[in-house]
Amino acid sequence: MTRLYLWMLFPLLLCFGMAKADPPYQPEKDRGKVPRQPYERYFTTDKFGRKITFYLSEVRGTTPPLPLVVYVHGSGAGSHFVQRNGVILGQNGHSLVQRAGEGRARTLIVEKPGVQYLDDPQDPQSRAGSPEFRREHTLERWTEAVEAAIRASLKLPSVDGKRLLVIGHSEGGLVACRVAREMPQVTHVACLAGGGPTQLYDLLSLARKGVFFREVSEAPEVRAKYVLDQWNAILADPQSTDKLFFGFAYRRWATFLKSSPLQELADCQAKIYLAQGLDDTAVDYTSCDALYAQLLAQGKTVVYDRLQGANHSFQRQGEQSDGFEQEMRRIVDWYLTI
Repeated sequence: MTRLYLWMLFPLLLCFGMAKADPPYQPEKDRGKVPRQPYERYFTTDKFGRKITFYLSEVRGTTPPLPLVVYVHGSGAGSHFVQRNGVILGQNGHSLVQRAGEGRARTLIVEKPGVQYLDDPQDPQSRAGSPEFRREHTLERWTEAVEAAIRASLKLPSVDGKRLLVIGHSEGGLVACRVAREMPQVTHVACLAGGGPTQLYDLLSLARKGVFFREVSEAPEVRAKYVLDQWNAILADPQSTDKLFFGFAYRRWATFLKSSPLQELADCQAKIYLAQGLDDTAVDYTSCDALYAQLLAQGKTVVYDRLQGANHSFQRQGEQSDGFEQEMRRIVDWYLTI
């Protein structure tokens, strides 16, 4: 009888436990704000049950609901905010996005799961991230964190969901493209220095050119073989969070390299903006050329900002103005007028 009673009670206990769990995608505003930064901190729960931290640029005064600009930064395990000499500063490029949209749109940024507020890794070992970060940082799980923050933000009365731009820079370009494919709410997507085919193409191309792995050999094909050997090692142990290649865990490479902006944007209905510096030494500019050509062949309307003499952050040598800030302003203007 005792066993029968417990068996009958089990579904009730399960339902009670489910009822107590936080529903996903509900915005929870933090009581405090980021010191000396124009952001409000929020939390939400994603479909994996993780607590996601995100920030929305604050609204000054009484304004109607504003459209959303989501900025997905590039690789690394650092927080969006760091402390220098007792002062909290923004990093990863979001401050320039926020300034470009100030008064016209709200900027949304998300902390990567496994990254804590003010994390600022400096040495090569800590730059690979904490054990939690290396477990969590896959394409699927990072994308879900971004999507959770977007879904939560769209429930706020101060956000106008009729327009939604997702900007991704570098590694974030692929994430932005995946979000745009998975979320029909996204009306505009910008992939900036994010490649085109799989990142394996960029690794091979830049290795042959001697930009990457020159310490391995002076021979281009030897360097290319080194990249392929490393990729085979990753495929042999794709879930490893301890083994690293080029500063990142195998688990990260195994997921990010199996997709590409070219693949994700093929089924995307959003308006598309591409930007690529021709002096970029982190991404081969021919990747973006290939992406642009493929999207045109598919009948898509694409804006392509192909920047002569610009590096990975769109800065031109000798220019005093900030190339990244100029690019963000062009993108936000495009978003709000087209």
